[in-house]
Amino acid sequence: MSTLRLSRLLSDGAVIQRRKSIHIWGWDEPGAKVTAVLEKDEVSGITDSNGRFDIYLPARESGGPYELVVSDDKGERIVVRDVMLGLVWLCSGQSNMELPLTRCKDRYPEVVKNDENDRIRTFKIVEETSYCGPFEEHHTGSWTLVRHDTIMDFSAVGYFFAKHLQKLTGQTIGIINASLGGSRIFGWMGREMLEGYDELLEEADHYADKAFYDGQIAGNIENGDAWRNALYQSDEGIKNNWQSMDTDDSDWGNFEVPGFFKGTDLDGFIGSVWFRKKFDLPKELAGKAARLFLGTMVDSDTVFVNGQKVGETAYQYPPRKYDIPEGLTRENDNEVVIRLCVENGLGRFTPGKELKIFNSDATVYLNGTYKYKVAASCERIKPTDFVNWKATGLFNGMTAPCKNYPIDGVVWYQGESNVELPQYDYADLTKRMILGYRKLWNDENLPFIAVQLPNFVIDQLPCTDDWGKFRLIQNRILDIPMTGLVVTLGLGEDNDLHPTRKEPIGERMALWAAHMKYGYGAEYKGPEIESIKKVTEDSEILIEIKLGHAGELIVADEGKGSELKDFYLEYEDGKRENAEAALLGDKIFVKMNSDGKNVKLKWCCENTYHGGLVENETGTPLAPFEVTITE
Repeated sequence: MSTLRLSRLLSDGAVIQRRKSIHIWGWDEPGAKVTAVLEKDEVSGITDSNGRFDIYLPARESGGPYELVVSDDKGERIVVRDVMLGLVWLCSGQSNMELPLTRCKDRYPEVVKNDENDRIRTFKIVEETSYCGPFEEHHTGSWTLVRHDTIMDFSAVGYFFAKHLQKLTGQTIGIINASLGGSRIFGWMGREMLEGYDELLEEADHYADKAFYDGQIAGNIENGDAWRNALYQSDEGIKNNWQSMDTDDSDWGNFEVPGFFKGTDLDGFIGSVWFRKKFDLPKELAGKAARLFLGTMVDSDTVFVNGQKVGETAYQYPPRKYDIPEGLTRENDNEVVIRLCVENGLGRFTPGKELKIFNSDATVYLNGTYKYKVAASCERIKPTDFVNWKATGLFNGMTAPCKNYPIDGVVWYQGESNVELPQYDYADLTKRMILGYRKLWNDENLPFIAVQLPNFVIDQLPCTDDWGKFRLIQNRILDIPMTGLVVTLGLGEDNDLHPTRKEPIGERMALWAAHMKYGYGAEYKGPEIESIKKVTEDSEILIEIKLGHAGELIVADEGKGSELKDFYLEYEDGKRENAEAALLGDKIFVKMNSDGKNVKLKWCCENTYHGGLVENETGTPLAPFEVTITE
């Protein structure tokens, strides 16, 4: 049996960082001599008492494809094929970093159909945690090239970052994708980075007990299955086949879809409720293969068309996009039936989403009045213990094993899950993380680019998460050298935690990276404040904001008009007023209705924006800000 083994990161299709020593590591028998060869470069080393070897080939410029040959003195040999030298970035964070292109395929159909690129590659690490210390090696992951059969699984943001960075640099791009939906920042931090956060570290120690950890997972499964099974067994719609078109719905109520349960007879309802709507189709759609879009729902659904099941989704976030097979529909008297299960009393068909059946020839919208009937009610589902979100776990299991692999920088898209945890200082955690990663990779200038949270409203009701305040906290990353911040106002969807406009985000990430690392001389960021002062003009008191990075400034309409509506003034006496503002050249003038000292001026400091956004030539808006006018 072969004993020579390489790290997973050193596998076929790998992208190795240019201009940095090439770290070759793996395992063999203790005391074995191991030799690595890349073209004319050759280096040898001896494994330690644990069988590990770490040897370094000299740094190289971009190029490839190459073969990396690693062999030992026993005659064992590994050939790593199709190796490229290029630019490697770690892409980490939560669901909006993890979100695959398959969730965005309807927005970017040309990408899915046409893009093949063997010089964009990703190494996707499957979710894994460790609370007993950092792993030495990944248990999952391999390098994947952009092909028609692989691109749908790429991180959408990661892919577009790589695509635009390649355009700007001409280099092969490798993305290491270490991300997990719902994760918190401290899950991606090591113990040393969290020193002083005793509560978090004590919790991590608790989950290091394997029996406890396994018990929590088993409990999650048992509780979820028990709740769903009990609901299924008691569901009158299941018992009586309410999906059937013969169902008598004369005693069913009416419900306007889309809409919240809150404020209706279903307010606070927990359990299963069935909805149905009849519809007709034109000849272009009737009997033809089609797609059914139903937006998003809270929480899980099963959908039938003309009595036949066409799809189901187990939780609230994915958009409901189901395929209608040929021959299922007809011109008249079709019916869609939805079984919706609500777990926590916050049921809804998300407002603002299109409900429709369509193909390339015709579209019929399904918004409107539905008949509904409660099928079963029950108690709230027991909370899930997300065992992989605790402090240090994801860092130990996914990030720490990357430390041996040289990279050019980090892109970080996270924060949605930390908004609801204001007791933890996100600015401090971010700084600790950046410094910790720089120490981990032994590079005190390792670039770190964060993505600021976009506009978002829907899931903050009835919660009170303050995304506006959180963006101001995220601004503080720029106080740390060699950092960037991608402003995303206007790219979010107020009614969706997972907006699909990912290409502009990836492009802005690439602009920052090209500026920070690769000598890109054109504009790379949005407008920013250069100076701010009070002025008097025609007896009016104005605040003059002079902007830098001000090429081709406009007030852009990002779906809410082009009037500046998001400037607010807060006075010492507590008075708050919406302020008139205008863009003139490279300056914004904000009108004050009354004078005063220590007046706070705020821009876009709420969960969403309400008017136009001030953008420059990159299409990036002025970042949210709060400043105090002292004179």
